[in-house]
Amino acid sequence: MPDFLRADILDRNGLVHAFTTRTGGVSEGPYASLNLTRSRGDNPAHIATNRERARTALGLDYLVFATQVHGRAVIEVATPPRGDQAAGEGDALITNQTGIGLVCQTADCTPILLFDPQQRAIAAIHSGWRGTVQDIVTATLEAMQTAYGTQAGHVLAAIGPSISPANYRVGPEVVAEFEAVFADTSGIVSPLDEEGGAQLDVAEACRRQLESAGVPAASIWRSELCTYAEADRLFSARRSHHRGESGVFGGQAGIIGLKP
Repeated sequence: MPDFLRADILDRNGLVHAFTTRTGGVSEGPYASLNLTRSRGDNPAHIATNRERARTALGLDYLVFATQVHGRAVIEVATPPRGDQAAGEGDALITNQTGIGLVCQTADCTPILLFDPQQRAIAAIHSGWRGTVQDIVTATLEAMQTAYGTQAGHVLAAIGPSISPANYRVGPEVVAEFEAVFADTSGIVSPLDEEGGAQLDVAEACRRQLESAGVPAASIWRSELCTYAEADRLFSARRSHHRGESGVFGGQAGIIGLKP
């Protein structure tokens, strides 16, 4: 069976959610075993089986994926796309329809799940460093407000496993991007090294964006698991690169749905 990570804050009636791990699938080699990502060379039949296992375990009618592009586009899902087609190009999905599991795929980037218990609306966000400096978090909350009347103060948020700053050094060009967006980068960007680079905490940046957008601090949960460090449990793009296998890795996901 799939091994899911869960956030206590999203343990609510009528809601299902999970952060998937590597356990419980049929993929092999560097994709072992519950790889949910189609873009990196795994056997398509294995991926289809893995996705079906995750869907069944969560008791949802559909899993809906996006073609993620590290931007800030938000896709509203009123009906699931046909077959296994993506819902569109973007990095966040929102819906208020039951039975639909919204999926954000990651392999170091930050997965964020949102639930508005007042309007019964949900979101799944993929926020890498590029999406973070574009503030996809705020774009998603604004889209939920427009579509469903969501107020950020009512939202519950769960930030899933991502790469920790201890294992994520970025160059000066990325540091500059964050300094341009955040007035205070302490706790997000470490002191600079001799080359002008730094260790980066993208998940902390996302947490602050949630708060800035109006989500109460007490309504935000964050996993402390590092995708890079948890080699037996989680996929990591950077770990694959450091092992000389760039581009050859699987992906886990954050999934959220309103029970059918």
